[in-house]
Amino acid sequence: MTELLIRVHPWLGYLVSIVVLLVAMLAFSKAKQAAEFRSGPYALAMVLLDIQVTLGIVLYAIGQYWNARPEIAYVHPVLAVAALGVGHALLSRAKGTQMAVDAHRTAGRGLLLALLLVLASIGVASAPAFL
Repeated sequence: MTELLIRVHPWLGYLVSIVVLLVAMLAFSKAKQAAEFRSGPYALAMVLLDIQVTLGIVLYAIGQYWNARPEIAYVHPVLAVAALGVGHALLSRAKGTQMAVDAHRTAGRGLLLALLLVLASIGVASAPAFL
């Protein structure tokens, strides 16, 4: 089972990154249209990110990755959890925003910042070990 999770985790990370990017683009498109703010698509993207990071935490514990090289043991999980924090914080702020245009932009910014942190996390995990 652990081997399956180890194989699924990186590919799911790429898929989640694509979904988050598409939903962020949707947010900015809806901001241009001044469409009514509904958090559904944004919350769905964050739930996918939640699942990915939770899977990573499970793998971290099962595989005892705290013994891995420092970028895997510390940097990768910190960036992933930071992505969750930023995404959820800005989505929460968007839900409390009065103007729909501002709400969409705030949600889009949160998703883009979360995406950048996710991509940094993927890059750190994918990079070869430094000698």
